[in-house]
Amino acid sequence: MALDTETSHRYAEITLGALKQSGLSSTPDNYELWYAHVEGGNAALSSAIQKATDKDGKLSQEKADRLYKEFIQHAELSHDMMKLVARFHEEVSDLYDVVEQGGENATGHSEKLTSISDQLTAAASDTPNVGDLLESILNVAKTMRAENEALESRLAESASEVSALQRDVEAIQAEAMRDALTGVANRATFDRSLVVHMQEALDEEEPLALLLGDIDHFKNFNDTWGHQTGDQVLRLVADVMNNNVKGQDLLARYGGEEFAVVLPGTSLANAKMLANRIREAVQSRRLKKRRTNEDLGVITMSIGVATLNENDSSESLIERADQCLYAAKHAGRNCVIGEEELSQKQADKGVA
Repeated sequence: MALDTETSHRYAEITLGALKQSGLSSTPDNYELWYAHVEGGNAALSSAIQKATDKDGKLSQEKADRLYKEFIQHAELSHDMMKLVARFHEEVSDLYDVVEQGGENATGHSEKLTSISDQLTAAASDTPNVGDLLESILNVAKTMRAENEALESRLAESASEVSALQRDVEAIQAEAMRDALTGVANRATFDRSLVVHMQEALDEEEPLALLLGDIDHFKNFNDTWGHQTGDQVLRLVADVMNNNVKGQDLLARYGGEEFAVVLPGTSLANAKMLANRIREAVQSRRLKKRRTNEDLGVITMSIGVATLNENDSSESLIERADQCLYAAKHAGRNCVIGEEELSQKQADKGVA
């Protein structure tokens, strides 16, 4: 929903003040990053900014650039790519149908091939980054149109070519759904999939559990050993977690050093067992610096576990899992807290 003029001006003033306080210059990228934070519509961004800011409220330009790339630039590119791939998939499917059915009347389909070619040309002008793929598709269409009289004898070969192009598009679509650093599902995929899995669980009256895990002391580790080693830690944790989930389970990078696992058909007890297995597997892996083979010790994770209630929204389920994660951090880290333990702790405080 668009903001009214007064509110947008107020946000702009707050943004400029926040930039000054953080020690950053008012560049377009910095302004866009801080405006998104001030507007309050991106909780993951706001959390990442708070974690990256030092005790004096300052933020380095290097960290600001990294946050802008992850939460502003990458999000926009991912959104544009998803729309683009959906359009390509539909257009190539149309072309495939034309080739498959062309044996009945090759001449009659020439006009439809021309129309599809024009649509693909327009798509290429809007998104030049995938021009090579579009050029291949256009060449198929142009060749079939130019050789219309011989189309019937080439149908099998052409259908194979178009099928290969469809697979290329599907590969691009799959890539857009993954986190670039770790290779697991990204935040956008997690958000969409959680809603779908929740509805399926309610419809089928099956349980569903959600794990939220956070790498302990990751900021100190990152500051001590550098961001490249920090990225190595994130990839290691993602690999370990991925080796412990299976089937319809969904592992995603939730944001920063946080990971989420959606577990359809899983009770709270079984979800906690899996969470502890993941925690122990992460702890068992010693980390070494790649270039020097220097032993950096072990890393640990804290994990919160919540299960779906009948009246839950995706936000309320995530919030309970996050509260359990916070409780695990507060309990000393490197542990798993389920929502029944959190409820008991809250009840004990009430009695006290």
